[in-house]
Amino acid sequence: MNNLQKKLLKEHLPDPDADFNQKLREFIKIFNSDFSDPDLQSGTWNISNDEWQRYEFLGDRVLNLVAADYLYHQAPLKHEGEMTKMMGVVSNESLTGIINRNGIDIALLIPETIGQQQTYGEKIKGGAFEAFIGALYEIVGFEVTRTIVLNVLSGEIEQYDPNQNVKGILQEFFQKKDKSTVPEYRETLKNGTDHNPVFTCQVFFRNEFLGEGTGESKQQAEQAAAKRALEKIMKVS
Repeated sequence: MNNLQKKLLKEHLPDPDADFNQKLREFIKIFNSDFSDPDLQSGTWNISNDEWQRYEFLGDRVLNLVAADYLYHQAPLKHEGEMTKMMGVVSNESLTGIINRNGIDIALLIPETIGQQQTYGEKIKGGAFEAFIGALYEIVGFEVTRTIVLNVLSGEIEQYDPNQNVKGILQEFFQKKDKSTVPEYRETLKNGTDHNPVFTCQVFFRNEFLGEGTGESKQQAEQAAAKRALEKIMKVS
């Protein structure tokens, strides 16, 4: 990417009046303009698999740093354990929920070859967001990237409730009785499209059925199943 492209990104992306999808389209337009073929100068992100995955790796670390820095300065009364739990806001599962709630057109950031990979499954939305953040950090530096991230995440971080991790609560419940055995989650059904799937999962403990749930990701379906299991357990106990 040349200096003009970097300059354009630094000028356009921090614009507070532009919505996030507008910023994504601007990012892709400028990024793809590095190619002489006009067909590659619009549409989805034109990038190799290897480069996308390297950006994904980098973006994961950048998101963790931005979230940790925000918590450290904005939540001075929280201790280390509380802040650690709140870092779940940048987990792949949480990012998927944030993307869906904010109507982020994440498909723009998924190259066709990446979308065809079966290994990503429901994690592809979070991975695409991480790749975008990694690319931003590499191209325009930390401060601009931090601004973009917090435009999306600051409210999410403040509202994040780590107790919503009902899978963890369910596991803790059973491990008080038997530390050697944990609940087992089984995916039973997948509907929808590759970019908008619907998963159904069931949870068992020692092969006893406890609950079933659905969600836009496998992790969401497992959380929903764990919630049903906890509701069942609380009624019995």
